[in-house]
Amino acid sequence: MKIATLLLTLTLANAASAAEIDRAAAALAGTEAQFTQRFTPKGFKNSQVDSGSVVFGTLPMMRWSYAQPEQKVFVFDGNRSWFYLPAEKQVTVTTIDEQRRGDLPFLVIGDPAARDRHFIVRETAHGGTVTTTLQPRQSSAMIRNITITIATATHAIQRVSYSDRDGNETTFDFAAFTRRAVGPDFFRFTPPAGVEVVQQ
Repeated sequence: MKIATLLLTLTLANAASAAEIDRAAAALAGTEAQFTQRFTPKGFKNSQVDSGSVVFGTLPMMRWSYAQPEQKVFVFDGNRSWFYLPAEKQVTVTTIDEQRRGDLPFLVIGDPAARDRHFIVRETAHGGTVTTTLQPRQSSAMIRNITITIATATHAIQRVSYSDRDGNETTFDFAAFTRRAVGPDFFRFTPPAGVEVVQQ
């Protein structure tokens, strides 16, 4: 009886702790934002900085358009991803399986079932923000931790940062959210003529 009560308590606590991240995922749908991405390799102080805009459909549908320092496009339709490098005239198409979903923070944010399978979720309020942390359940996971900062008043995600098992750090900062109504076709990618297509 005590074991059953403990399991129920843990289940309810985890469900409650994910409340704000679920609201944030719902608030993302149908929005466009500017982003800055910083990637810091293990052992380095300087970061590689990229920036551009992202359009969110109902997660996990997303379309990332990088503008600086080079143009590139990253598109998810929920099951596949396309990564297009115009300068190299190449697009890489990847099928997103269950294991891969657990390694992609933005897919985890929008997939409560996968999130609960792969991570322990905790949320802490700090004034006008909520900090959500996700710790992997498996020690072999590619992602070591994810921290999401959410504005309480709007449920807008302000920052997503995470580290991988190699010790690299990645941070996304978001600003200037606007409404953007797009259909499912916007989250598929048709390679331009003459572009090499690599299937993974």
